[in-house]
Amino acid sequence: MHESALNQVPPPPILVPVKHAAIMIGRGVQAIYDLIGAKKIKAVKSDGRTLIRVDSLHEYVDSLKPPKVRTPHKRKPQRLRQQAEAATS
Repeated sequence: MHESALNQVPPPPILVPVKHAAIMIGRGVQAIYDLIGAKKIKAVKSDGRTLIRVDSLHEYVDSLKPPKVRTPHKRKPQRLRQQAEAATS
């Protein structure tokens, strides 16, 4: 083999097994099958194996809504909380 061939990075996969797809998006295997059934990701059969199209995983992830995260409220320092408790007692 030529040295240049050994230094080349293989192209990213086009299809991945269900288990690998689940790991890629941080979900379980059952969730992948549910997404296939809901037609949110695309799957194909090859030699009896179910394979997931990686591009459909990217499209699914891009379609997800961002989380609604509240800004944390600031607590008073413990010294001031203790003073307030002492004043109400």
